[in-house]
Amino acid sequence: MVFRLNVKEKIIQILKEAYVCDRCLGREFGQLLSGLSNEERGKILRNYLAMLIDSGDKISVDNSNFYGIKFHLKKIKTKKPKKCSVCSDLFLGLKKKVKLIVKQLKKYDYDTFLIGCKLTPELIEREQELWDRVGIQWCEPIKNEINRELGIEVERITGKVMNRKQPDITVLLDLNIDDIELNVRSVYVYGKYQKLVRNMPQTKWKRKIFSTSVQEEIEKPFLKKTKAEITSFHGAGREDVNVRCLGWRPFVLELINPIKRSVNLRDVKKEVNRSKKVKARDLKFVEKNIIRKIKFADYDKTYKAIVEFDDTVKNLNKINELKDSIITQKTPTRVLRRRADKTRGRKVKDIKFKLLNKNKVQFEIKTQSGLYVKELINGDEGRTGPNISGLINNKVKKIELDVLKIHCD
Repeated sequence: MVFRLNVKEKIIQILKEAYVCDRCLGREFGQLLSGLSNEERGKILRNYLAMLIDSGDKISVDNSNFYGIKFHLKKIKTKKPKKCSVCSDLFLGLKKKVKLIVKQLKKYDYDTFLIGCKLTPELIEREQELWDRVGIQWCEPIKNEINRELGIEVERITGKVMNRKQPDITVLLDLNIDDIELNVRSVYVYGKYQKLVRNMPQTKWKRKIFSTSVQEEIEKPFLKKTKAEITSFHGAGREDVNVRCLGWRPFVLELINPIKRSVNLRDVKKEVNRSKKVKARDLKFVEKNIIRKIKFADYDKTYKAIVEFDDTVKNLNKINELKDSIITQKTPTRVLRRRADKTRGRKVKDIKFKLLNKNKVQFEIKTQSGLYVKELINGDEGRTGPNISGLINNKVKKIELDVLKIHCD
């Protein structure tokens, strides 16, 4: 295999055995000179070789490569070429492909796009065979040129812009089956929500146990206005099904495969807030990376708990011992089926209490992120310590819990 041919030698090797179109000839020199298309490069190089032959150089190539060129000094018989031996005249049919792409894009609201293609095995093999003969010095892969030419034409027709970093829509042209696949970038909306009722999960469950969820209440107007297929809900933590969230919990709603990308968030907020179960605020469009930020954020939380004990409550002052203390917790028994059994320490930053009746107490507890509050109260059969139940030596009968504040501001 030869990999270090000069320009003249490389042209001869490319055109030696069969007809090669201007694009495929020029593409092998795609890294030489700027401001030229591969087709323009190919024409220059073909005419250059024809001039050498006309001037007397003895060069043996397939004469169909000079069809249409008028030699002045040499009598060269040329025949009409067959299809290009590399691309099989693929580029002549690209305008039809562009029409199909533009037709598919019409129903979507987008500003930027990117085009890719999947080559046939035959095309890959023919390109590789050429590279095996002449090397890859100065060349550009055919895939790059197809993508670029399609993109330029789609830009011209639609007025939209190619964006290689973060396109609204990515188009994949499969040349094997002459099919077009669109990958629409999700739209991400940040906000904060309140959950005003109990017995409602944050996200949809596979089994429809609950009539609705925070996700469903918020997504309704978004699905209607963007015509997205589905949503994915990313919360900064979550409260239990039977816990209200009266503080504002950050979230990102991901709208998957949206047809419309631009919606009036004020109008959407009004529609969401008609719900008696969920409220939303601070809505704004964001990028995907915000999901990771809120997922891994460590926000302190303040809870209100109305706790009913088995017996008359005594020695409440002992609970003050919990303030500024580190609580050691094993993974609660109620979540062991879906989480690893680990031991970790979390801090109680503040705790206040008020006796409501002989066996009922209201607590307000500020905790470090990740502390299981129900287990802080009931002890979880000794898996959490110290705990309120243990300190006052009184078993917990019932807990009614609310998230009062998520300290994210």
